[in-house]
Amino acid sequence: MKRTTRANYRQRLTAVIEYIHDNINGDLGVNTLADVAFMSPYHFHRIYRELMQETVNATVRRLRLQKAAIDLIRTDLSIQTIAQNISYGSIEAFTRAFTKNFGITPGEYRNTKQHHCSHDEPFIAMIPTKQKKDDTMFNVEIIKIDELQLAGYSHVGDYMEIGSVFEKLFMQANSQHLLNENTRSFGLYYDDPKSVALSKLRSMACITVDKSQAIESGLERMAIPAGECVSILFKGPYAELEKPYDWLFGQWIPDNNKEIANFPAFEEYLNDPKETPPSELLTRIYCLLA
Repeated sequence: MKRTTRANYRQRLTAVIEYIHDNINGDLGVNTLADVAFMSPYHFHRIYRELMQETVNATVRRLRLQKAAIDLIRTDLSIQTIAQNISYGSIEAFTRAFTKNFGITPGEYRNTKQHHCSHDEPFIAMIPTKQKKDDTMFNVEIIKIDELQLAGYSHVGDYMEIGSVFEKLFMQANSQHLLNENTRSFGLYYDDPKSVALSKLRSMACITVDKSQAIESGLERMAIPAGECVSILFKGPYAELEKPYDWLFGQWIPDNNKEIANFPAFEEYLNDPKETPPSELLTRIYCLLA
């Protein structure tokens, strides 16, 4: 492990933790925290999760509840005020979250802990010093790509269900004579599936097209900019694609001090799943470098 490069990322995440502590009732959305870390919001979720061993949403929730626990011990503020001070919209939602985290209600916590605050204040966890061990490694390439013009359909929901969107895309593309021997197939993935609810994951199923080609039936145009990419060629079922992503964002990128551009990760599908056994599927993962 390259200590200096990983230390750079840990220092940036330390700044995020400090920002959360200092703005516990403020805007702690992913875009704000990604700006604090000087990272692309598309990739901040993954890097944070891999280095911190929890999602950023879990950190915010945990630290807000720990702040509430301290206030329950040290102050006479009402439970409703304490809930509002950590951005809970209702006392019922706060009570459910607090009880799930601490095992007792806020009122019970106050009654049992208030007279023993010197010993019973909640522990404020910092960045873990040990990382989970995973000996799996992947071959990383640095690849230059030209601009790619795409047409496709957006998808909201489980990434594993994007196959039906591709089926619709290829049917429409074939009927519009957009397919030829040079057509390439890409998927763009905007969110971290371990940090964002499955029902809210955003992605896009695309094929390459020429600028001059007319498109119909609700197909959206977009472009992947030219640039240098970090890339992994993965062989295996689509359901196992999270493994190379976790390794890339949790180990390779921090260890090699690479800055990822503010553009979503994208995948190119190199063979046809209709004709290829899952173990033989080839997927090239790309992340544009800044």
